[in-house]
Amino acid sequence: MSEAVVDIAGLLRQAIDHHRAGRLRHAEAACRQALRVDPNQPTALNLLGTLARQAGRRDAAIELFRRAIAVVPDYADAHYNLANALREKGDIAGALEAYGEAIELRPDMPGWHNNLGVALLASGDAGQAEDSFRRAVELKPDYADAFNNLGNSLLKQEKLHEAVGAYQQAVALQPDFGGALANLGGALIKAGRTAEALAPLDRLLARERQHIRAVAYKAIALRELGRHQEADVLEDTDKLVGSARPPAPPGFADIAAFNRQLIAEIRAHPTLTRDWDPYQRAARRGAVAIDLLAHKSPAIAALETMVRGAIDAFAARLPDDPTHPFLCRKPRNYSLIMWANILAEEGHQAAHIHNLGWLSGVYYPWIPPSVRADDPRHAGWIEFGRPGYDMPCRFEPRTRAIMPENGLILMFPSYFWHHTIPFHDAPERISVAFDVHVQD
Repeated sequence: MSEAVVDIAGLLRQAIDHHRAGRLRHAEAACRQALRVDPNQPTALNLLGTLARQAGRRDAAIELFRRAIAVVPDYADAHYNLANALREKGDIAGALEAYGEAIELRPDMPGWHNNLGVALLASGDAGQAEDSFRRAVELKPDYADAFNNLGNSLLKQEKLHEAVGAYQQAVALQPDFGGALANLGGALIKAGRTAEALAPLDRLLARERQHIRAVAYKAIALRELGRHQEADVLEDTDKLVGSARPPAPPGFADIAAFNRQLIAEIRAHPTLTRDWDPYQRAARRGAVAIDLLAHKSPAIAALETMVRGAIDAFAARLPDDPTHPFLCRKPRNYSLIMWANILAEEGHQAAHIHNLGWLSGVYYPWIPPSVRADDPRHAGWIEFGRPGYDMPCRFEPRTRAIMPENGLILMFPSYFWHHTIPFHDAPERISVAFDVHVQD
């Protein structure tokens, strides 16, 4: 027995050393070897769960953390790791319970209070989230990320000037904190201090010219300040919105036949869910197939080829401009992310931007007949230019609405505010959205 204990202790030391050095396969092998000797070894279970979570296998990670806790109920690290995995999976209620268990066991961990606050904010409890972030910065006064998150919780409560102060503290602690600089610019606009907002936004854009939120917020600030010509350069919907109508791919009689097959594949897609946006940040009344290209059935594969052709042709038509945040970064190489939206009657997408893209776009396989060119309400149309995220719009926005049609591809800079106008008297409206991620 003593020899086995010594062997396990040595294996655990090896596993921890391998993990710290980034040798993840070796760490996993050492953990599994330890578990062959003692299947209930809690440290091995916890570390193996951590490795599973790092690999994106959240369900396996959750099971391993729970096994570790079953062996040692007061294993604080395992409770905390379980909470993180549950939050990433979208089980906010479970995450809150696990964070509570962890913090009760070890109340002096600033990172744990910060992550609890993030989960509370996701649950909609901005007041409790504020308390958690304040506890985090009390324990760690130089915790820039917690100050940024504190600003987010204050902003949700419309404590605008306090939010500005929290973001300023985050930036003071970490001057190159891009997220905090963008948040500070947005908060200053919301607080009516628009002239001040340009400084942090320009500071961020000087280092990261195509930071999506910074460009979107700067366009709002310029319009708020009456500098419409400068804003028009950023939001030129005539020049920077492209369209294409590709022919049916090989193997399909016409575009209608292709669209029917594509819709059938979307409906059967393993990532289809109605819970992708549970807190209603953008989608309203509908379902989403989260990652179409993760499972490429024939029509989806054909759509990828169609979309890539449209993107390449549009990018080739765009002028070169090293001073423009969109035109300066025309990609040589890029990756493509695609997802499908099925909007029900009265469904729409709130005004939003795509934070991770260079170019974004949409393909329409099914638009109901109630979406019409002669509709003065433009129900079901896509509209560009109207800010979202509760950003102020004291000016009358310069908008452009485009009627979607079956087989149409639209493309636009990812920082363009866009939304779908609610539609009526139709069962569904189906679209495939995509983002182009530049690969330098």
